[in-house]
Amino acid sequence: MKKYVFLIASLFLLSAGNAIADHHGFKQKTLIENERVRVFVASLTPGAETPSVAREFDRIVYAVKGGAILRTYEDGSTARYTYKTGDVVYADQPKDKQKYSIKNVGKSTIVLQVTYLK
Repeated sequence: MKKYVFLIASLFLLSAGNAIADHHGFKQKTLIENERVRVFVASLTPGAETPSVAREFDRIVYAVKGGAILRTYEDGSTARYTYKTGDVVYADQPKDKQKYSIKNVGKSTIVLQVTYLK
């Protein structure tokens, strides 16, 4: 666990000057990106929703600040996920790579650090 906390702290220190996307309560900041990995922090205020995009790579999601999200897939199906602060999820299932949007359906801002494995 200490190694993971050190990694997160190191990535935040390296993040100065990196890209930040801000879209109606959805913020995304890239911490590092190269040919092997992409790491970013995403936050969604209550009710905020991401654009619908496909996620082509396996990824590790770390809940910096937990909350509840709702995925809405292109076919109209939905899936609800609840993250507790500190949860770590490895997303590698076929449904994880489909095109979908994410909406914060909780009562507080959720913050997720996502690591894409290219």
